[in-house]
Amino acid sequence: MEDETKRTSSFMLFVALAYGAIWGLFGLGTWLAIPFAMDPRAPGGLFYLVGAALPSSCAIVAVLVFEGWEGLRRLMQRSLVWHFSPFWYLAAILIPFMVTGINAMIAMLLLGVSAPQHWFVPAFGPGFLLFFLVYNGLGEEIGWRGLALPVLQRHFGSLGGNIAVGVIWAFWHLPLFWLRGSYQHGDSILLYALLLTCWSIIMGMLINKSGGSILVAILFHESANFIAFTLRYPSSHYGYYVWVLAAALAIAFLPRPYVRTPWKA
Repeated sequence: MEDETKRTSSFMLFVALAYGAIWGLFGLGTWLAIPFAMDPRAPGGLFYLVGAALPSSCAIVAVLVFEGWEGLRRLMQRSLVWHFSPFWYLAAILIPFMVTGINAMIAMLLLGVSAPQHWFVPAFGPGFLLFFLVYNGLGEEIGWRGLALPVLQRHFGSLGGNIAVGVIWAFWHLPLFWLRGSYQHGDSILLYALLLTCWSIIMGMLINKSGGSILVAILFHESANFIAFTLRYPSSHYGYYVWVLAAALAIAFLPRPYVRTPWKA
């Protein structure tokens, strides 16, 4: 019971630190009038790199505060388990490509959207792209899926916990919707929250099937980001329906109970 209380306290501090840090970073950049850019060589690029690693950094601080070095060791040991079926490694990488492919076919065959002249248009050079994909995956998933997900699943069930993580994760990105040059600028935060909640359910399924390891979440995250940063594919609003369908299929593989109401326990 004491360990459960400490883990819940770690989670609450983690969320407070992660949200406070991202808004603090946004406020500092706005106050200094630093132009934001995805390119790390441009003004504001360093801010993006710092922000990409905030969740895991905040999770490590929160666990150290409430659980000490032994708690951090347990978090890392649990999160980085690698010995599980190769099928789940492949699924983590391929699911974003499969959904993207279905989305592209719907756009071209049903809606008449033209295929681009160049599908592969990397936003970065290959060296930085590889570094950033690994850096961003590790920089976020130790926090969201390593620390937060187990706590929320215990409180709200496998589906309820993953939906909660997805919503918290999505709205943590909120400052990016005001930053010109970011991939989220000008988009709908509600559709973005829907997308990340679908991702969260699928990632939660992968994690539960791989014994709690966040390596599959990192691979899924990197695969989805690789597509966003390199591919220019025909798409439509039906892409959201495809992700909802993928998430609905993933629910069947989540452990029961799907939903828990701890306040009635």
